[in-house]
Amino acid sequence: MIIIVFIILFLLVDIVEHLNYIIDSTIPQFELYRYFLYSVPWYASLGQPMALLLGTVFTLGILHKNNELSAIKAAGISIKRISVPLIIFGILFSIFSFYYDNILVTHYLQKRSELSTKYNLGRVKNNSLKKKNIFRQESIDKILGIRRFTFRNHTAHNISVQEFYEGNLISRLDAPTMTWNSVNNNWEISKFYLRNWKGDSLLYHAWEQDTTLILNFDPIELTKTSVNPEEMNYWELKNFVHKLYQYGIKDPKWAVNMHFKSAFSCTSFLMVLFGLSLSIRRPRSSLTVGVGISVFVIFVYYAAITTGRSFGYKGTLDPFISVWLPNLLFFITGIYLFQKTRS
Repeated sequence: MIIIVFIILFLLVDIVEHLNYIIDSTIPQFELYRYFLYSVPWYASLGQPMALLLGTVFTLGILHKNNELSAIKAAGISIKRISVPLIIFGILFSIFSFYYDNILVTHYLQKRSELSTKYNLGRVKNNSLKKKNIFRQESIDKILGIRRFTFRNHTAHNISVQEFYEGNLISRLDAPTMTWNSVNNNWEISKFYLRNWKGDSLLYHAWEQDTTLILNFDPIELTKTSVNPEEMNYWELKNFVHKLYQYGIKDPKWAVNMHFKSAFSCTSFLMVLFGLSLSIRRPRSSLTVGVGISVFVIFVYYAAITTGRSFGYKGTLDPFISVWLPNLLFFITGIYLFQKTRS
């Protein structure tokens, strides 16, 4: 129920933030529904740690309110023993969260991004411009245009190569796709339309087959400039970070986001641990107080891990430490509070 409430709240905030973009956009109604529907898995992922923390506080709070904790204690079972199933569930939820985020959430975020790119919706409008209409100055007299780039199969869509001489267009190559050949380290085109000019006269134009282009960039550089790390899952990021390391490219944001994928999945376990500690240490406090403290804890955690990511992006902290340090601090604090509770 808590997750449903959070999803509704996130959707309402999302709709309000996008309202002026939606009004100005030409997006069809069905596509608009799809856009917000693709956001639901992401919002469920964000709401899960909050739901587990509040759920733990409510569970133990209601048990205490109904004097069931007193009955359990009288039977010779300690509070810490009662906590074991909840801790196990927290670990299982963390494992589930990792695969859920990297398989389902990432997939639908990519679909959402495609719609955002197509119709220029919302906060990611500026990021959308990175994913389409990519232009590169290959040389003094050559310009390359790419409509869209797919990093998974290293394919550029709707490309155009224009060559100039003394400011006049002398040649233009248009192709539906351009694919990277990792063996020969070049770009290959299977079908293209070629036009040549001399002055204002069109000398040649025809469809042709199979050619290679020697360009001064590879898929690594194109991915860096056209793809957001959040749209890649853990395994894709790991492979990409390894390639960056091989090429000697230092850009910590990719490694930070890779480690963030695994660090954030541990949030579920940490929130259950804190929920137990808060409930057991203050058994006679009202549920309202428990909820208030829980909300404060979750926002402190989000602030800490967001700050850590910022330090990682700037290179101030090692990418692994930047996102795992908040987890370590919260884990040590949670264990300390749990050990100090009266069972």
